Amino acid sequence: MGMINRLFLLFQTLCMIAMSVAVLGAATTLLPEQLWLNEAHYALTRYETVIIAVCLMLIGIRLLSAVFRRADKKTRGKGEYVIESSPNGEVRVSLEAIRLLSDRLAREVQGVRDVHVQLQSPKKQSGTALSLTLDLVIGQEAEISSLSSQIVEKIRRHLDHMMSLNDIPIQIVVSEVTDAAPVRKHRVV
Repeated sequence: MGMINRLFLLFQTLCMIAMSVAVLGAATTLLPEQLWLNEAHYALTRYETVIIAVCLMLIGIRLLSAVFRRADKKTRGKGEYVIESSPNGEVRVSLEAIRLLSDRLAREVQGVRDVHVQLQSPKKQSGTALSLTLDLVIGQEAEISSLSSQIVEKIRRHLDHMMSLNDIPIQIVVSEVTDAAPVRKHRVV
């Protein structure tokens, strides 16, 4: 259940508790009949009461639709991509693992100074595939067309070999050309 539905549910639950306390007070005669009947007549003549009743009805319809909404059969955790699905189970790979592998492979190509990898995962309803966008900082000595084809080929080959992910669209964006030394990320052991 989403955050908005939870907020609506909280609001409607508080209203139901207040109404049940008022009905119990009237039924047990803790509140004199003349008092609550006079207040009920006054409240029913106000336009604010109609607006509140309509809002509560719409919130109730929203919550009722959330109850009967059909859940996706192929649910997956956030940040995971299903590689293989069978009746025995699924094989999933973290999107972060795919991003880090692509980052490492792109940095291995000579001429690449820095890489920023963006990974777009497929939407649940649409048929779009997983796609990568590599934002590169390259050296002045590099030839962009051969460099980009080397990077794309290397990433595709590894993803196909390791994860059976083929035909992944990979976009190369050269954001800067520099003569600075390559940025080396230090690993913490």
